Amino acid sequence: MTVLSGVAHLAGLTDQIIVTDFVTSLKSAIQNYGIAITEVASPEIREILKKQLNDALDTQEVISNYMVEKGFYHAYDIQEQKEEILMVSKVAIELSETKNK
Repeated sequence: MTVLSGVAHLAGLTDQIIVTDFVTSLKSAIQNYGIAITEVASPEIREILKKQLNDALDTQEVISNYMVEKGFYHAYDIQEQKEEILMVSKVAIELSETKNK
């Protein structure tokens, strides 16, 4: 069994996996920009980092709205979001098991 044949049934989740990974990376970047802004000594670099932070925040909003629109993220329904997280977790486990075969 190849990796592709092992995950073919997961093709519908591709967008969800990509945007979830992207928004997770953005959240990490936002956190790191905040830390860097508080520690940098140069006012010029601080302004550059603030712009980068604002760009990351804007992008995170666009991606989050896309996730809500597509039903990947249930910001106002904790039970739905819990079920979504469990489903995505199962997919991650399946992918890991397929990779290790």
